[in-house]
This record gives sequence, structure tokens and C-alpha cells, in this order.
Amino acid sequence: MHTAPETWTQSHDLALLFLAIAYGTDQSLSDEEVEAIETALTTWPSSREQETREIVMEALAVHLEEGTRVDVTRAMVALKRNLSPDERCKALTQAVRVAEADGVILAGERDLILKLAEAWEVKATGARLLEQTTAAQEALPDWSLLHDIALIYLVMAHSTDNELNEHEIAAIVERLQGWQPELPEADVRDVLRAALRFYATEPDEDALRRSLTAIREHLPLYQRLALLNDLIFIAEADSRLGPEEKELFASLSGALGYALPADDGSVERA
Repeated sequence: MHTAPETWTQSHDLALLFLAIAYGTDQSLSDEEVEAIETALTTWPSSREQETREIVMEALAVHLEEGTRVDVTRAMVALKRNLSPDERCKALTQAVRVAEADGVILAGERDLILKLAEAWEVKATGARLLEQTTAAQEALPDWSLLHDIALIYLVMAHSTDNELNEHEIAAIVERLQGWQPELPEADVRDVLRAALRFYATEPDEDALRRSLTAIREHLPLYQRLALLNDLIFIAEADSRLGPEEKELFASLSGALGYALPADDGSVERA
């Protein structure tokens, strides 16, 4: 972060997160979104009404610089540490209001809100706020990160034995639902069906590599570890892991940024 530490406040962290939702998902910042951010900031002790525009501009300057993801993650961690659970719910509610300000909650805004809710340990609040919003919600794109995850789940479940049974399908649906808990099960199954249609075309290694790269680039370390745990859960849905499944798991682990030593089976960062 390039702003001097003594001038950076909790309100700057909040503004940075709100901007990541409002601007970072579509590279557009409307007057309504700026007004929603400024209104939210006035409710926090570290802001004064006459300073909110300055805080927003300073946070925007940081957001536009390289290393934005690091700054946003740092702000997220700092706010989790310094805010009470009720205050985190308040800030999350304000984040949703910012996303609603232009009348439409984009898929990227929704995903970021859910990630924030999970990081702050208020997942139920995030899901409830998105379920209750009166703003229009952008439909999932034709192919999303959730499709990439579904594809990798299918590779784990099917490729070693050329079978996909009901237990594995149920396990895949359950774990996909965990990534976007606000989605109805019918929508999750639509994602799985789309991934299945693509998988049935026998995609080459480059196509699978693109999905793995997308997952590695968009998910932080702890979420990739959760995904690896999902792969084990899916592989064990019908039986214990066999040698071929263990070999495939090691390969996928490496592609997602982790090494799996042969001696003890532990996962290490690659």
C-alpha cells in the first residue's frame, strides 16, 4: 500500500472493499455507487462527513495501482480483526447496498460479496442479503469459474474408472453448492450439466489446463486447499482412493499450486 500508514484509517479499508465491489468487478463507477459508498462511510466513527469524498478518492488511488489484490486482502483481514461480528454484518450489508446502487448486482459483485462473507465468518448473512435483495441479479455467464470447478470435479470422479455413479454426482452437487450457497440446487445442477456436456466432448489437456489456471488465478490459497479436500471427498464417494486416483490427485494438486510428497501424503505449497 502506498498511502502513509498514519493517514490510512479503518474507513479507508472499508472504502477499498466497497470500491473493489463497485469498480473492480466491471471497471465502472457510477455516481450512485459513489454516493452509496460515501453514505456508508459516514456511519463509521473513523469518518467525518466532510472527509468521506477524500477517503474515497484516496482509496480509489490505491485501488487503481498495481497490487490491488494484496491491498484488498490486507483490508479484509484487518477489518475481520478489528470489527466485531455485528460490525462485520453491518459492513457486509453496506457492501450489498453499494452493489445494488446501480440497480443490478453483477455476477462478479455477488461472488466478491460471498467471498467477503466467508472470510469474515458471516456466510449466512451474506447469503440472506443476496436472497432478499430487490435489485436485479446478473445471471451466471455461459461459462464461469463454477463451471471450471465442476469440470475438475468430473475429471476426478470419472477419468480413473470411466464411471460416474449417483453417489459421485450427489457429492459433486453438494460441494458445488458450497461455492455459491445462494444458488438454488436446480441452478447448480444446470452448471454441472453444462460441464458434463463439455466433458463429453473429450476436451484436450489444454482445455483442462485453462480451467486449472482459472481456478489457481482466482482462488486464494485457502480456497484451493478447500477444493483439494472436495476432490478427495468426491473420489471417496463410492470407494476409498485407489492408486490411480491418488496419482491424479497429486497431478491436480501440483497444477493448483501444491506439491504432494509421495512419502507422507501431506500437501505442500508448490
